[in-house]
Amino acid sequence: EQDFTLHNKTGVVIDKLFVSPSDKDDWQEDILGKDTLGDGESLEIKFHPKEKAAKWDLKVQDSAGNSIEWHDLNLTEISEVTLHYADGKGTAEVK
Repeated sequence: EQDFTLHNKTGVVIDKLFVSPSDKDDWQEDILGKDTLGDGESLEIKFHPKEKAAKWDLKVQDSAGNSIEWHDLNLTEISEVTLHYADGKGTAEVK
């Protein structure tokens, strides 16, 4: 139910990607591991079938350590998230 496709349209390479249930106070492991997500690239993110949380937080970080966070994304209603960055502000377009 929570699976979604992440599109990177930020203009930078995403070095780390964290997805965590909104009701948790800590970020889970970096789901990219040693990989990166280049500008213009997409990634399908799949969840364990037993996962029940609907609201999730998303955090991306570049190689310089700059990060942007989005909170309370209802992944049971979202199938695509497109990340943008312009004028010092990160935005997310959802479908």
